Amino acid sequence: MTAREVAAGPQAPVLAAALAARQDAAGREEVAEFIEGLPDQRSLLALAASVDELLAAPTVLQVHGARLHDALLRDLEPVVQRHPLIAASRLAGAVRLAIADAVAPFAVLGRLADLPPGAPEEFTEALPRLVGAAMDRWAGEPAITAPLRAALDRLRHEEAASVDAAFELACDELRVALTATEMPAVLEALSEARSRFATVDAAEQARHDARAHGAACDAVLAFTAQDRGRLAGAADRLTAAVDQRSAWLRGTHQPPWLRPRQAAEPAWLRLVLLLRTASERLAETIWMDVWEALGAVLEAYAQVRTLQPLPGAQAAPGLAAVVEPTIENAIVRGRSRLAALRRTVVEASAAENPPLPPRTARLLLDRIESAGADRRPDQPRAGHEVDERAASRAHRMAPALVRVLGERDAAGLTGALSDDDLRLLDGVVHSGEVARSRTAHPVLDPLLERLLAGLAESPGFTGRVRATFGLLLEQTLRFLLSRADLTTAAWGRGEDYRRALRDGERRPRESALQRDYHQWLATGQLGGLVAVESGDVARGRADVAVSFGALRYVTEVKRELRDASREHLEAAHLPQAAEYAGANAAFGQLLVLDLTPHPRGSPRVDERVWLARHGGRCVVVGVVTGNRPAPHRL
Repeated sequence: MTAREVAAGPQAPVLAAALAARQDAAGREEVAEFIEGLPDQRSLLALAASVDELLAAPTVLQVHGARLHDALLRDLEPVVQRHPLIAASRLAGAVRLAIADAVAPFAVLGRLADLPPGAPEEFTEALPRLVGAAMDRWAGEPAITAPLRAALDRLRHEEAASVDAAFELACDELRVALTATEMPAVLEALSEARSRFATVDAAEQARHDARAHGAACDAVLAFTAQDRGRLAGAADRLTAAVDQRSAWLRGTHQPPWLRPRQAAEPAWLRLVLLLRTASERLAETIWMDVWEALGAVLEAYAQVRTLQPLPGAQAAPGLAAVVEPTIENAIVRGRSRLAALRRTVVEASAAENPPLPPRTARLLLDRIESAGADRRPDQPRAGHEVDERAASRAHRMAPALVRVLGERDAAGLTGALSDDDLRLLDGVVHSGEVARSRTAHPVLDPLLERLLAGLAESPGFTGRVRATFGLLLEQTLRFLLSRADLTTAAWGRGEDYRRALRDGERRPRESALQRDYHQWLATGQLGGLVAVESGDVARGRADVAVSFGALRYVTEVKRELRDASREHLEAAHLPQAAEYAGANAAFGQLLVLDLTPHPRGSPRVDERVWLARHGGRCVVVGVVTGNRPAPHRL
């Protein structure tokens, strides 16, 4: 049988996988022949699996992306009538190619905007989410989104697609709010979005996604009105919606590139924690403001709506592994970052061992207030010249500070701070920025999803424990990823405990890792939301104890000089790490600084994080690779 004939039969996925792995010229010709036969495939599962195999192969996309796109859309109209599910799957494949920038989007966008008259329900009900994905991707281009919005409005009147179309229109209204630059326009769009989400929730059972988005909108409106009761109620509804949606979707099949990812849950949970704390501390204006609340909603929305159109594309340089919604709002992001940084500095300055000297913290707060007085903190104000020498020093020694404060205010700090203080300050700001970035990451997302799924097997991993430990776990994974990448030059806080060690050189102690992780939590995404402390825990002294009210989680920190295998680390350190979870929630963490030799390079981060169990308690083990040779020395 020829490749074209196999493409139309039940063995198509097997041949697709084999062809995707071939790199020779004959293989490329056979791939082209196989693609030409795909439109004749009449098995939905075989078609979907074959497309996934082809989309996961970088070489296929680079050489045959346009051919595959054209084949999927070829003669689609008659297929819509005879095999509507096949047609929907083919259209979804073409959309994925366009979203990933593998092909020009105009042909497939035209198909999305032009609803075939009399289309079967099976085809019609798949369209709203595809249109919504396209609107997220090209949100900043009115010429593209206008016809797509009109298509959603038409789908709203089709019985099979009406509720999903209404949900996508509500998301569109939320995008309007998140891109507005004046607060009155923000609040007007939020009110409209909240009303639309409520309509979707009432129209169909188990629309927990609409309920969660609506509660987020209501929370920001309540925060603006300084209504503590309404704010607490919105947080309760958001918590319930997230829990219900997680339970509702567990074990069900969702298209991998569209499914609501488990990794999106922490974004909602962090918003809940912010809202609950805000309702308790509403009068403390320095703690949080409306712009930061809106920024948290923007981060949650972006996380929930992020797509992965190309499976496995994270291993392919130049190809999009994840695609976030195109929502650009310098004002919301700028003001939100400033508010978060201000709160971090205030909270960190109150710690027993503050990471910043008091004078440095005061100077930074002055600059934050100065930047906050300007609507656009990233632009110099009229009448204020920027000292070019000071600006150059700020860009060279504190690039993270420049991104947050803007060039003028960051440069204003350089003359008042020593080089060491400026590096230290940039290290704190950099950690906070990385910790607050969204979780759209090809390594972090599946790793977090796998760990959360394992933790969910424990009966105690529910409710507030799931929310709070899940947030702490996300920050720990971010910490591990950051320390795997961050260069010594950008470290910004003294000795780099990961550097390659010379013979006879004193080995770093675990206290270096402990201080670094402690500071990461205190100045990061959870800064101000948790109490990081040490004290009498399980008749011992905990390395890093994180408290969410009455709930406490302990992270034990160790170093290893001889054997960093999983078996040895669990045998040597797991009992102690698990012991700390004996008088509170049965969950904890173990961080190990691996100082063994690595002559062949460092393992991947996701290979050095796992879930271990001991005595009915769950411990997430994470290894930080130290004694690392520079890549050019391998």
